[in-house]
Amino acid sequence: METILNLASLQTAQLLKMKLGSEGIEAFIPDEVSAGLEPHVFLTRTGIRLQVKTEDVVAAKKIVEAQMESFREEEEED
Repeated sequence: METILNLASLQTAQLLKMKLGSEGIEAFIPDEVSAGLEPHVFLTRTGIRLQVKTEDVVAAKKIVEAQMESFREEEEED
């Protein structure tokens, strides 16, 4: 598994994991349990890791990039 993104929000990591899954890419959040219990720890460290299989890295990064742009557009509209 390779980390494709480090996030400050567990919720965002989970949304991206679901989006990748809907596109047929298995994703994993190795910090999921810890971040749920102690989210403040991940704000001061490297962030919550979103990982995929090595062979899915390129496709996953494209999907994540497009989804993050969509999130930014939604925030601007609010």
